[in-house]
Amino acid sequence: VLKLLCDMCARTNKQKTSTPLTPAEVQLAPVSGHFVAKRWSAAGPTCTVMCNHQEPAMQLTPLIAFHMSSAIAATLTGAITLWARRHAGPLPWLHRIAGRGFVLLMLATAISALFIRDFKLPNWAGFTPVHLLIPVTLGGLALSFWHLAHRRIAQHRSVMRKLYFGSCVVAGLFTLLPGRLLGNLLWQRLA
Repeated sequence: VLKLLCDMCARTNKQKTSTPLTPAEVQLAPVSGHFVAKRWSAAGPTCTVMCNHQEPAMQLTPLIAFHMSSAIAATLTGAITLWARRHAGPLPWLHRIAGRGFVLLMLATAISALFIRDFKLPNWAGFTPVHLLIPVTLGGLALSFWHLAHRRIAQHRSVMRKLYFGSCVVAGLFTLLPGRLLGNLLWQRLA
């Protein structure tokens, strides 16, 4: 980035100096989400270049890729789990297999979310309001299995539906907002 800014500054410099701008002479200062390169001399800045490159809100790290993959897989597996019980002829074997997969994927999603921090949004030690879904998800899974162990199938069904729609569907829609990693990717492609 510094090399690019130095080249841009050399091209736009109106003072016709013979010495090119070096990275040591550049000061990067955030200005409304942009970066400004300034060449400083004894008389002050001699060149200012605006760069339209904005730093993304969050980078796609292996942890975020794992979290995102397990969340998308949980959303698809959860739909299969719910469909297997709503089908005209219930498929209990498919419901059980898909349900176990859904639970494992939701556990992976919730646990991996513990290690994802974002200090740019309003946060508390890197935890943003979306991190409140972690205890909701873990508590919902525990409550669902408690109901299942006590043969309270209607309560189990209710908790799992709420968990699916709250933690997968609604949270998934919130990730598509501008400023989030997936939201930025989506809206940049549509623009």
